[in-house]
Amino acid sequence: MTIPRERVSLTELSRTARQLWVLLALLLVLMTCAVFFYLFVESDLGRQHWSVIDAIYMVVLVITTIGFREVHDLTQFGRLFTTGFAITSILLLALAVRSAASLLVGQQLSAEVQRRRRLRALKEMRDHYVVCGYGRMGRETVHQLRRRGLDVVVIEQDPARLELLADTDVPYIEGNATQDEHLRAAGIERSKCLVAAVGTDEDNLFIVLSARLLNPKLYIVARSSRDETVDKLQRAGANSVHSPYVLGGRDLAAAAVEPGVVHFLEQVLHQQEFDVDFRSIAVSPDSPVIGKPMLGSGVMQEGGAMILAVLGADKALHTNPRPSTTLKRGDTLIAMGTHQQLTALERAVAK
Repeated sequence: MTIPRERVSLTELSRTARQLWVLLALLLVLMTCAVFFYLFVESDLGRQHWSVIDAIYMVVLVITTIGFREVHDLTQFGRLFTTGFAITSILLLALAVRSAASLLVGQQLSAEVQRRRRLRALKEMRDHYVVCGYGRMGRETVHQLRRRGLDVVVIEQDPARLELLADTDVPYIEGNATQDEHLRAAGIERSKCLVAAVGTDEDNLFIVLSARLLNPKLYIVARSSRDETVDKLQRAGANSVHSPYVLGGRDLAAAAVEPGVVHFLEQVLHQQEFDVDFRSIAVSPDSPVIGKPMLGSGVMQEGGAMILAVLGADKALHTNPRPSTTLKRGDTLIAMGTHQQLTALERAVAK
């Protein structure tokens, strides 16, 4: 679910800002002309010496309407010019003040509108993914989840990262993910999965523990920087714990040994223009394919998704299953294919 941007509001704010700069520029030009008038024209007409300080002081007196006496006695023409300058400058200044006030109020209203839209969108979300932390790992996680068309909510408290989020249409909560109130604001009780990807293992541990208590059925994925934290995160309730350094090392080794395989996986997993993906599909207890060979049950069919493996209820992994393999209650299919092929497989297993 995306949050609609307030396009009209932003356009109006931009127009008001441009108007303010134009008014200030005109006011500056008018003040400069007035200074030159007093220095050269009025000085010659009145046969009185005007210094630069005198001219600037006179301009400030007029534009601020302080009401002090004139620096020098003005000629008739000087009084006419000063009258016109006063009326024009005061009008420009009033318009500039109004534009500045409109810009300030508009920015506050725009921020409030965006905040309310986020809260309204969050209340409507179900089975979404909560990502805690919008650092390098968090941003990539959000990108990959949204590439698959999934609803995502981010919890972040760093001001610089919040600015990045404000430029996107990703719903987010400004706050500390270790606190229950912010997890609830992200809809943790209605969410499908939580990803704890903040900077420290200690904070990730608190997040996992709090999320597990708030939603016992939640699937939790956590980041761990140290090996000794993996067991603690699992005991706190994380279903899956990953170390970026271990995964990065595996990727580097695989790229060195099997570059073709790594290139294929990069194309499939990370390139948005390729409509190919992996998916795990659980066999429901009342599925019609239970006890039937995959070839005749609609699981394996020409032009359909490729079944890479079957994960049994006992967590045993059977790769490259034969067409005659029969599915059991609790099995999970690991398949690869296009979005259409994978959706058709899900229907065949669920119907």
